Amino acid sequence: MREVSEELRFSSLFAMHLAGEPVDAFSGVIGNVEDHGGEPAFCVRLLDERRERIQQRFQSGTNLSGGNFRRRTPRSFFPALLAGPRMIQSLAVFTGSASGKLPVYEQAAEDFARTVADSGRSIVYDGGRVGLMGTIADAARKAGGEVYGVMPQVLVDGELAHPGLTSLEVVADMHARKHRMSELADGFVALPGGAGTLEELFEVWTWQQLGIHAKPVALLDVDGFWQPLLSMLDHMTNQGFLAPQFRDSLVVASEPQALLDALSSWQAPAAKWSAGSKN
Repeated sequence: MREVSEELRFSSLFAMHLAGEPVDAFSGVIGNVEDHGGEPAFCVRLLDERRERIQQRFQSGTNLSGGNFRRRTPRSFFPALLAGPRMIQSLAVFTGSASGKLPVYEQAAEDFARTVADSGRSIVYDGGRVGLMGTIADAARKAGGEVYGVMPQVLVDGELAHPGLTSLEVVADMHARKHRMSELADGFVALPGGAGTLEELFEVWTWQQLGIHAKPVALLDVDGFWQPLLSMLDHMTNQGFLAPQFRDSLVVASEPQALLDALSSWQAPAAKWSAGSKN
């Protein structure tokens, strides 16, 4: 058998196991590495070819030994392998620490939080008690939903933490917060907000484009709030700075239920620089 990295050996065997293939087929599969442009491109190809079978086995609750593993498997369980139609169990929500000038923003935040809670999904957010952040947490908890906060110690010290969450995880800094939220969430939704909301939105969307994760990113377009941004993104696409498939990957909906439905049927684009990408 040719020499390959331990990372490639593990990920290939793991994907083949999940797809229900015998391990003795490994040497034949691994022999095609160079034919697909080296190890990174090979991994993309190997997972793409097996994604549908992996999804079917995961959704049916079948594991390698024939038992049921859905309840025992963490939500962080190789999420990239389950890209495409995926089980959205938790959503990271980005929104403002202010409530905005129009009452429609608070009302939309409440409606969204109740819809998520009623669907049985949990919310992951920054843990704050003020602005639309606090509105989201209050409405979801009132509707019986689970809300998980992630907040840097410095903001906890500033007494900005929400006191009524399912749990609050205190981390070292803002970078750790964003990384932890991305681990806990199966998808990301931005409601109206300011610079911080934009920063969080664009970071997770960029990670999606680079293949760091394969999770949907969405905008809840409350009263046309996001239309100026969408016009800018269209301009970037028209000028050749944003590939059409990445522009199309951004989910946009004006109603909470329509947004959740779109997230459930979302398909991940090929990662930038990968074998299947055009840009």
